[in-house]
Amino acid sequence: MGTLDGFVALSAALTGFDGDELRALGMAQEYLAIVLQQFGPGHYARLAAEPDSSEAQLQEAARAVIHLWYTGSWPGIPGRSGPFVVSPQAYASGLVWRAVGGRAPGTSPTGFGSWAEPPAGAVDRTEAG
Repeated sequence: MGTLDGFVALSAALTGFDGDELRALGMAQEYLAIVLQQFGPGHYARLAAEPDSSEAQLQEAARAVIHLWYTGSWPGIPGRSGPFVVSPQAYASGLVWRAVGGRAPGTSPTGFGSWAEPPAGAVDRTEAG
């Protein structure tokens, strides 16, 4: 069966985010449990051993893990399971929000009209000319 450290290392390799950043989200244990449930320990062990495999099943598994971390939802596996959102915390912790320098809509009190302001650290493209 997969260890949490092994899953975080695999996830870091797949997502491009540092293992410490992934752990700080507080979702690693829950995501590991979902991956083991959805794939089974044997299929997960194969993915962990060959994360950059060209085998279609392992590529599908890698994409599912990436999707899980970035969106906080399970994409579903044709013939096995449908898609589902893991939890409100998983949605708010999705890496997609970090990647774009923002926050998940409806998850933080940023104030009325905050959507009109660029995310923190955004480059002002109107002056770059």
